[in-house]
Amino acid sequence: MIYIACGAILLALGLIWLIKPAKKANPLYGYSSYLAQVNQGSFAFAQKKASLYFALFGLLQLLLGVGIHLLKWDRYFLIWLLTFYFFILFPIVATEKSLKQFLIKRHELPADYVDPDKVKHEKTKGFRDRK
Repeated sequence: MIYIACGAILLALGLIWLIKPAKKANPLYGYSSYLAQVNQGSFAFAQKKASLYFALFGLLQLLLGVGIHLLKWDRYFLIWLLTFYFFILFPIVATEKSLKQFLIKRHELPADYVDPDKVKHEKTKGFRDRK
């Protein structure tokens, strides 16, 4: 049931954003991230891609939830509870990857952007940052 509920919410959110996308950055409505706020073009692109990805992954999760319910696999609730949040993360990751490619194509990727996949953590002694 958690897949059905979460999938329905994601699908509804994606469809609402598709019908009426955010016009400017707002912490309560629309998709907002560092890359989405680079310029107006990236913001509009992020709204469109995020709405499509949220609708797609919401529909997939909803169909998966209906399949789980029809197959009577509801008794494995702990598995579904531990995995449903992946479908919340997938549209965010997909939107950020698309947005990064969009900005790279237009040569507008910010100079201070750090790719999350290439961050290397080093151990430091104490609370100081290594210079």
